[in-house]
Amino acid sequence: MTVDNIEDKVDTVLRRGKGLNPFLLVIVSFAAVILLGTILLFMPFAAAKGYVIDYSHWWNHLLDCFFVATSATCVTGLNTFSGGLVGTFNLFGQIVVLAMIQIGGLGFITVLSFFLTLFARHIKFKDRLFLTQATNSTSFGQVVSFVRKIIAISFVMELAGALASFPVFFEMAKLDTSLSIQQCVGKAIWPSIFHSISSFNNAGFDILGSTSLIRVAGSDLANIPTWAYNYLLIVTMVLIIVGGLSFLVILDILSFKKFSQYKVFTKIVLLTTSILLVTGTLLFCLFDMTKSTNPMSFLDALFQSVTCRTAGFATYSQADLSIGGRITSCLLMFIGGSPLSTAGGIKTTTIFMVGLALVSYVTGREVTAFKRSYSSRMVLKAMSVVTIAIAVVIMSYGAIAAIEAGNANIPAGNKSGFLFFECFSAFGTVGLTADVTPNLRWGSKIIITLLMFLGRLGPMTMFQVFQTNMDKKSKLHYRYVEEDFLIG
Repeated sequence: MTVDNIEDKVDTVLRRGKGLNPFLLVIVSFAAVILLGTILLFMPFAAAKGYVIDYSHWWNHLLDCFFVATSATCVTGLNTFSGGLVGTFNLFGQIVVLAMIQIGGLGFITVLSFFLTLFARHIKFKDRLFLTQATNSTSFGQVVSFVRKIIAISFVMELAGALASFPVFFEMAKLDTSLSIQQCVGKAIWPSIFHSISSFNNAGFDILGSTSLIRVAGSDLANIPTWAYNYLLIVTMVLIIVGGLSFLVILDILSFKKFSQYKVFTKIVLLTTSILLVTGTLLFCLFDMTKSTNPMSFLDALFQSVTCRTAGFATYSQADLSIGGRITSCLLMFIGGSPLSTAGGIKTTTIFMVGLALVSYVTGREVTAFKRSYSSRMVLKAMSVVTIAIAVVIMSYGAIAAIEAGNANIPAGNKSGFLFFECFSAFGTVGLTADVTPNLRWGSKIIITLLMFLGRLGPMTMFQVFQTNMDKKSKLHYRYVEEDFLIG
């Protein structure tokens, strides 16, 4: 096939897609990946050895496969299978889950755009405009280069993460004394790759068991040296933080400029991320390191602050969190990571704008930061995202609480708190759970699935499907008279 033929095919694919609203195309692409993943995971050849599928109640297994496919594509990490991925799916099933994590983290349109434009020399103006909108790129002229840089950054970080975590999984493999050194090396490769991709994409899935990264007595994590365990947590935290920063920020940092020369977006993301990580760690130290029973370690507190930023790995049982720790976790999960990253939540820039607007209103100043002023339209958009997100989480909690009212499998004493925690985790595409996900009824599982889907796409993406002029200025040639009235 010649380059000219490839360019014709690129143009054909993009021309077909241009009939759709770019935001609708994003939604459809995610839904298509979830549907395909559900079918593949449902197949008998995806089941782990020893895992018995009850086909007399095949719809229950199908719903659980749909739940996991959504969780993987939306890079969440919630899992309705009590045995975890490794106890439910074989290598093929795990590869399917990992593929959905990779596609979901980068975005299907980003991956598709990369392959479509890989060999094309020229992209037409309309095609370039369409790709800019579909990939949420901020650079019209360099959208193709931007997509390729995203793929390159992801590949380099995931490769580095796999190499960095390999020694730990090699130590785990050595626990099986029947294996030779060569066999241990082979056994450690796949977990290293899986863990790295899952961490960088803030997915929270693992193939270590059903207790995430918690050192449960008798588990491989509990039997490896302490240095190896702590080292794995540090590597995981680095991957989570970098994955949740934003590809725009990473590119700006890689330009090796001074902080004062960074883009305002980069400064806001770095500042907000630092504040959230430090504040979260201090609050977990205050609430859960000081407990008389089962206290957190400092590393647990730091990891909890990092993982709540939409990652979903756990080193501490979420069911044992104090009330203060649970509230802190919910707030961090709600905020999430940054735009154009692998993370979910309402995003760091949104909470920064809301906080800045509140401070500006109280002090009677304009909304300014980093020697820039910000329009009322930006403030309104940030406020709208927060309001819609809160409303969605509260309504979802109300529906789930009603469905689970008589469910004896969820502890009655903490049921409300655990379910509320689950809703925040799903919307923020985090994946942390107080061990209630496998015990949810089918109605609650569907609601959690919708929450994960909405949380990954974002409220604004959903609304822009129906309102294409959301970010456009009014074309009216007149203005109404302003009116003030009492508020509060």
